[in-house]
Amino acid sequence: GIATMWTERGVVEKTLGDLNYCVIGNLYSSAGISAMVRNIYAKPTIRKIVLWGADLSRSGQALLEFMKNGVDDKRFIIGDEKKGQIEQDIPREALDLFRRSVEVVNMRGKPVDVLKSEIRNTKSETKPFSKPQIFPTTRPKPFTFPSEQIGFRAHGKTVAQTWLRILNCIMRYGRNKETRYTQENELKELLNMVAVIYQEDSNEPYFPHYFPFSKKDILTYYPQVLSAKQIPGISYTYGQRLRDHDGVDQISEIIDLIKRRPFSKKMVAFTANIKKDWGRENIDRGDTPCLTQLLFSIQDSKLFATAHFRSQDMVHGWPRNAFSLIKLQDMVAYETGYARGAFCIITHSAHIYSDDYELVGKILKENYEGELPFTPAQHFEEDRRGNFTVEVVEQVRKRGRRTKIPFKPGTGKIVVKLYAPEGGLVLKQWEGKTAMETFLQIADWEYLVLPAHAIDIGAQIQRAEYAVRFGWEYSQDKGPHKM
Repeated sequence: GIATMWTERGVVEKTLGDLNYCVIGNLYSSAGISAMVRNIYAKPTIRKIVLWGADLSRSGQALLEFMKNGVDDKRFIIGDEKKGQIEQDIPREALDLFRRSVEVVNMRGKPVDVLKSEIRNTKSETKPFSKPQIFPTTRPKPFTFPSEQIGFRAHGKTVAQTWLRILNCIMRYGRNKETRYTQENELKELLNMVAVIYQEDSNEPYFPHYFPFSKKDILTYYPQVLSAKQIPGISYTYGQRLRDHDGVDQISEIIDLIKRRPFSKKMVAFTANIKKDWGRENIDRGDTPCLTQLLFSIQDSKLFATAHFRSQDMVHGWPRNAFSLIKLQDMVAYETGYARGAFCIITHSAHIYSDDYELVGKILKENYEGELPFTPAQHFEEDRRGNFTVEVVEQVRKRGRRTKIPFKPGTGKIVVKLYAPEGGLVLKQWEGKTAMETFLQIADWEYLVLPAHAIDIGAQIQRAEYAVRFGWEYSQDKGPHKM
């Protein structure tokens, strides 16, 4: 068997011609090692795996470490710097037998002629090292809640915060769909996921421990997006399509256009090579760029950027893409002299592969609430559409001594005001006797965007209605038992 890692298997297959081997496939991540073990055990006649190609995610190194050292008590591959795991459903004795019976030949970095020689000189072995075995998976499948199916939004100050909200959204609302890239041929998919990152520092990015890759991996990935550098064994990179597409450096052209005409709406870079990408062999067996276009706009003296993806693995691919494209946005901002604004990614097929369901569930359980933008003292998030105040005015005070009910019941009205963010001017005002009539004026015209903000305003104006109805004194933000 031949594992080509990130190098296109179709290209390697053509290069090898009629040489004798059993199967060829990619090994994109260490998660694929479990699939490899399962598949070989289903027909255990493969006794040698030749490892050759571009090891961009260190999946090949993970395989070598597994074959050399095995796994620890928690199924982590011993010696793997990225902490890849082998699935619990494959018995340890089966893993040990696999490591004794199958040889992995490390041909990474070797010329094609050396690869061909290794395959040519390998004797065929047809005797199985085990009886055929299937290891059924016991991984639970996440439940799918009903939803609008198309058009979702997540946001955050950092890539990490936004990423957790995306994963939560897909795991809850993603539709199950068939795929050829997982063991169970399944993924969960949302259509048109809009993600906005507001304040990531591209020079010192926030990089928490729960990312399924290292900071070193991101630094290694940057050149694939920022430069036109050719990577051996890879047919193209985003950087090549953006910076040397038919001889055109689209990023340099955009920088020049921004300097000349910052009001222009033509600041767009494309990655499509129509003839190649729609070639029959490429569509059926190859790949087309997931990033389809990158757009820039100047607004309020800031440089905003939007990336469109036809498809993204939101667990392993999306964070890498986000970090690298924000780095590119920073570069354009520096070259043109503008402050960097928010960065937006719109993904048509935003998906999580079934192989990652368990990993994502663990990441969310341990980290989601801790990354919400709240403090111990204040459980709220700043709304970029503004701040609301709720008041009760024109109540008629009772005469005589003060009581817990100082006003005449039924007097007064509710006043809700919308202020611009950060203590700005009053933008809008609503008035009413009841919570319902006041809230509908706000909700029908969609002045609120954050669900938590809408719920809080609803609670406040309901309390204000009780104050009007029963003659209580009202003060915003007090607890529900304190009127």
